[in-house]
Amino acid sequence: MRYLAPCCTLLAAIGTLGAVSLADQPRQVTIGAPQIFVDLEAAVESMENVEQIFHSAQKHPKNPVLRWEKPWETKTGTPCAPVIYDEQEKLFKCWYFGIPTTIEGQPIWGPTLQCYATSQDGIHWERPNLGLHEFEGSKQNNIIIPLSYHKGMDHWETVLKDPLDPDSNRRYKGFGWSSFIPGLWSKTSPDGLHWTHSSEPVFTGLGDAQSLMIDTLENRYVVFLRALPHRKFSVSKDFVNWSEPELSIQAGPGEQVNTIYQHMGFVYGDTYLGMLTYFHRGDPASPYYKTLDVRLLTSRDGLRYKIAGPDPVGREPLIGCGGIGQWDRFLVMITATPPIRVGDKLYIYHRGGTSWHKPFSHKDPDEYNFGANGLATLRVDGFASLAATFAGGQFTTRPVVCTGTGLTVNAIANPGKVWVELLDESGEPIPGYTKEDCVPAIGNGIELPVSWQGKSGLGELAGRAVQLRFHLSNAQLFAYRMVSGG
Repeated sequence: MRYLAPCCTLLAAIGTLGAVSLADQPRQVTIGAPQIFVDLEAAVESMENVEQIFHSAQKHPKNPVLRWEKPWETKTGTPCAPVIYDEQEKLFKCWYFGIPTTIEGQPIWGPTLQCYATSQDGIHWERPNLGLHEFEGSKQNNIIIPLSYHKGMDHWETVLKDPLDPDSNRRYKGFGWSSFIPGLWSKTSPDGLHWTHSSEPVFTGLGDAQSLMIDTLENRYVVFLRALPHRKFSVSKDFVNWSEPELSIQAGPGEQVNTIYQHMGFVYGDTYLGMLTYFHRGDPASPYYKTLDVRLLTSRDGLRYKIAGPDPVGREPLIGCGGIGQWDRFLVMITATPPIRVGDKLYIYHRGGTSWHKPFSHKDPDEYNFGANGLATLRVDGFASLAATFAGGQFTTRPVVCTGTGLTVNAIANPGKVWVELLDESGEPIPGYTKEDCVPAIGNGIELPVSWQGKSGLGELAGRAVQLRFHLSNAQLFAYRMVSGG
């Protein structure tokens, strides 16, 4: 699925994100980092006969990949279920909360516990028998946070493995909300199973729907908070002391109460992206009215975000609701953890359900409320692309510092071609790196090589400010990379 944005409106529609300047100082490009085309104003100086396309993730055919089925879980609600991939253990890990519907035969509703599941492939999940906490007289379960903690009224929306902290006892970090002792709490763990909680709330006076980002670009922690109708952020260097919350996303006209429902940010290459659960409750004429879905966010500082591109809530979402009879019929929400790269795809986990969100309700007397965890996939770097037909088109990037010794493109040009020429500080083609010298990229791949006749690569331009002018013929370009080698 995709959305086409006319080239004549693109740069005017993007707007300003945060306080980051777009002065003509060349930007340092990290070797191997994808240079994507989501925030077009930041990436592109000029374009001709080129369209920007935003892409939707594709839902996995085995969805939902994780259903709640044990007595200490539930078949109701849309439980929080953050998922990571542990590179050291080569294992997908999920921390999800369960809501028992009965305890010792007595019906209950409300108390929550947190459980743990693992997967080799991210699709088929197992519940390890951990033996840590008792439920109905037995420890034969996968519970890691029992009902007795905070009287069971916790929502741990984010769990992440932390590459920054030198203290191995704090290798895993989580952030959650309690309604029994109102506030937002932090927790740490050496293994993701045994947790130490903050002695008191980190924040009070704020609701649930929070998320945590480990910002590896700035070596900091960022939490994103609900401050109805807006969203806020707070920053910490040590995961103990936090800054005063500031505005992260401002609700616009008609975006009432919890329209800007929940958002999270993540590092992608050397920039920031994010995802937002958006509640379509303001416009009865919208085809998405009454539903919640997932929208793509972009940011220049990792703190302040906005929905990417023009017509941000009128086009198809990054992850939308399912059709009639499907498990995520009316509600799709983020899991507050970043996409995971698996081969040439990004795995994006989300939660979904079959019920309306309050204040809306069904009139069907057979209504039931089903919740589970799903998987959607997207091409690596495939959030947005720039495209041109056989008639041809071109665009020129903003100045960057030439790094690495080679250049690759993530493109679909099959049949088609992508040429690249390099421009000097005055905007003139550099001899030997013109379009005529270029051996174009052809095919469909995430790292198609680009080369120039008589040149061994980009090594002779190292450290020099350049602009890249891409010429496209029947091609979509998702990203480029300056790489070692080539």
